Amino acid sequence: MMSRRWKGVLWAAAAAFIAYVAVGIYRAGQNELRPPNANAQIVFKGGAISGRRITTRSWSADYDRIVSNADQTLLNVDGVHNGIVYKKGRPYIRLRAAHMAVNTITHDFTVSGSLHAETTAAQPARSFDTTSAMWNDARQELTLDKRVVIHTAGGEPLTIASAVFDVKTGLLDVHGLRGPIR
Repeated sequence: MMSRRWKGVLWAAAAAFIAYVAVGIYRAGQNELRPPNANAQIVFKGGAISGRRITTRSWSADYDRIVSNADQTLLNVDGVHNGIVYKKGRPYIRLRAAHMAVNTITHDFTVSGSLHAETTAAQPARSFDTTSAMWNDARQELTLDKRVVIHTAGGEPLTIASAVFDVKTGLLDVHGLRGPIR
């Protein structure tokens, strides 16, 4: 039989252990980090981005600022400069744009503000300037819904009110043509 003294010590040890566990359970949730806000924005300032298709360079660009949603499916890119689109691994088109909105899931994008694009290897050299462009990747269609000014080495620019280019079929639907065609 246990002495009274040992019973008191065991009861005190059990009470201390229960108090220790209770305090541990109480304090366990106090320092937890909250999950990140699903609507949080991620901001990248001044950098370079690039894309590849299998092992070949597809495009690259420098940017001033990118604002992305938390899962980086929607990007708002400001100040795109030194943009290059590659064809067969070689520079094909150089471009700069004031603002782009990109959907990284569907690969669609919209350009607003000034957009300048120029060929790098084609002869004669060509370039165009506009303030709005939309790419629909599913339909492989580029829509230029605002005035477009096309420059060639020939001299006078060609101005069109709007254009839709179907990349799959190669069809170009042009509206409001003004200027010489060379």
